[in-house]
Amino acid sequence: MRRVDVETLDALAGSRPADSLTVWAWRAGSLVVPEPLLVKDWSFDDDAGDSVKVGQRISLTVADPDGSLGAWRFDDPLGVGGTKLQVIYNVGGSGAINYGWFRVTANNPTEFRESRVIDEYGYVEPDGSLPKHKRRVFVQTGIVQLTAVDLTGDVDRDRLQAPESPKAGATVVSEFKRFTSRYFPTVVDPGVADTGVSRQLVYDKERLEACQDLLSRVSARYRMGGDGECHIYPQRSDSVLRIEPNAGLVSVSRGQSIDGLYNRWVVEGKNVATGDPVFGVADIESGPLKYGGPHGQVPFFYTSEMITTVAQATTYAQELRDQFLGSLAVELSVETIPRPELQAGDRVEVGCPVPSGHVVYLPGEVTSIRRRGDTLPRETSMTVSCAYTDVIAALDRTEWAKWITPEMPELTWNMMPAHWGSLPAITWSDV
Repeated sequence: MRRVDVETLDALAGSRPADSLTVWAWRAGSLVVPEPLLVKDWSFDDDAGDSVKVGQRISLTVADPDGSLGAWRFDDPLGVGGTKLQVIYNVGGSGAINYGWFRVTANNPTEFRESRVIDEYGYVEPDGSLPKHKRRVFVQTGIVQLTAVDLTGDVDRDRLQAPESPKAGATVVSEFKRFTSRYFPTVVDPGVADTGVSRQLVYDKERLEACQDLLSRVSARYRMGGDGECHIYPQRSDSVLRIEPNAGLVSVSRGQSIDGLYNRWVVEGKNVATGDPVFGVADIESGPLKYGGPHGQVPFFYTSEMITTVAQATTYAQELRDQFLGSLAVELSVETIPRPELQAGDRVEVGCPVPSGHVVYLPGEVTSIRRRGDTLPRETSMTVSCAYTDVIAALDRTEWAKWITPEMPELTWNMMPAHWGSLPAITWSDV
């Protein structure tokens, strides 16, 4: 979550005048345009996840009153040869939030030309139709479409030129800083536990991919902050915002797909001595995806010559099944009032009204954000990934709440349906 002062945070939750952007263009530590760019409309995209490398991208439409901002040379003011954009989000009627620094990756001008005749004493147009003392001048205006990515894009382009290994005493964090210190400072957020790195590790060509792999060893990820710093943050953390119906929440929807819902894992290997195949199988044995139940039979196959015994095949099949069950999630499509402080990777709670009349609060991770604006701020669109087990527990808790009345001061588990027995203890404050 980007840093925001209390007054601005309060303003974000209420009615306010239009928000706006202040965007400065820099190269090599100096301004290349003396005034902020005149932004006509914008869109921001932000993604998080174990496979996401460059997380934040922006698109801007910039007014070009005199036609000077459309780049010809790579080192023109808004050219792709090193220009960086400092983006500040101004919250209408309140303060500002440092949104981030971005490297320009594309410049697409659209130019409009018109001409007019002016007086110029002593001028004669060669072979022209204009009378003496008249000159035709051309005026050029336009707009420029800019695309930019956060500063991790520079790291991604700077591939390693030869294989490398860690030095003695290296840790995950020290290696991350070694790979990226040329481009930005690094901040380690609370909850990240550093650990040592083996000197036998070999990095190939992908610098940013190596950073990602290193952080996965300590269950952490990286993302850029509002001041051009990179944060190493834990994958699991506390919620930073509760999104309430009839308050910040505009809409919430969800969907399901049958694709990828396996219920049997078949792992095949080869016996080294005999050359015969070996097999291991693991099933989902209960619940709505039970193998052979209403969901049917949906096997997933995996083959590896590294697996040489039935025991190894069975163990790995069980690991694949457990990984799948742990990854099951409900994806919520959430629209909120503009929340520029939120980042992909933040954890939030989304209040979802259910048919019983209650509101279920579902914890989840923001995996993507899309923002857009022009003369008025638009809604913030998010995808929030909620663990399937958390969703089911929250729904069951809500169902239980319907049973509770002031005339029932004491409740015991044997009064409740059997499948609720695995739920954590619930107090009156929970309902």
